[in-house]
Amino acid sequence: MTTIDHEFEAKCAPEALWAILSDLTAVSSYNPAVAKARVLGTRQGEVGAMRECDLLPKGKVSERVTVWEPGRALGLEVVESDWPVRYMRWVTRIEPRGTGSRLTQRLEYKVKFGPLGELLDRLAMRRNISVNVGKALSGLIARAEQA
Repeated sequence: MTTIDHEFEAKCAPEALWAILSDLTAVSSYNPAVAKARVLGTRQGEVGAMRECDLLPKGKVSERVTVWEPGRALGLEVVESDWPVRYMRWVTRIEPRGTGSRLTQRLEYKVKFGPLGELLDRLAMRRNISVNVGKALSGLIARAEQA
């Protein structure tokens, strides 16, 4: 299993971050890898809610909410994707920090294809995922700070 941690400071109130993060379809406004997102089914704002994202340059991913702590944490897991992973899950946490906020995320995944997949992970995947997640979290913060 691979674990990737991110931590960022934001110059906005935790509520500004939560307002965007908790809107499951807003991911396309701050994550450059997501073209469009939609909620699947009628559940929203709770564990078990689902979303589907159209990815750039192509592909789709379906995700399910696993952690929902209003104002504090959102966790998701990949339910279906074309990615070479057996599973992927993450929790994004928001904490007050002085006049701003601290945003952290722990992402865990396990690759497919045994030793070959583990080699691919070490050579390229881990770095690419870390960079892309960093861009998404930075985009979330930038959007919240502008609000």
